[in-house]
Amino acid sequence: MKKIILALTLFAVPLAGCSAVEEVGRSVNYTSDAVAYINDASQWAQELPQMAQDAATDPQAQEQLKQELDQVQQRASEFAQTEVPEFAQDIHQQLTGYNETLNTQIDDIQQRIEAGEFTPEMLQNSQVMQTIQDIRGLMDQVQQLGQ
Repeated sequence: MKKIILALTLFAVPLAGCSAVEEVGRSVNYTSDAVAYINDASQWAQELPQMAQDAATDPQAQEQLKQELDQVQQRASEFAQTEVPEFAQDIHQQLTGYNETLNTQIDDIQQRIEAGEFTPEMLQNSQVMQTIQDIRGLMDQVQQLGQ
């Protein structure tokens, strides 16, 4: 009987270790994915105003802006599907909440582009830029997850 208990214990210890290693791996992956996503948001914050300015007078630039906005939505959707470790649930929930807001705001801008009502000020005065700033504001919290 003692041999069976010892054998089960010896078998269970490596399994518990694997679980811990997997959790650490998920944590590192999530932190990396979240940092990359927030860096993408920083890039959008830099590029979108100029793209909007160019789109006001150039139909080709307007098409590029629409494509970029589609890519922002696609990236937000992809990030929402990221596997989230338990300890990062709160921050992920904040990020996905911002993503939902961002998607709605982008849909509104795209409708205005299609209707021919778009102006660069519309993007600047919209909540899109503020939502992107909110996403960027979570960088410190995400980086602390990895520590």
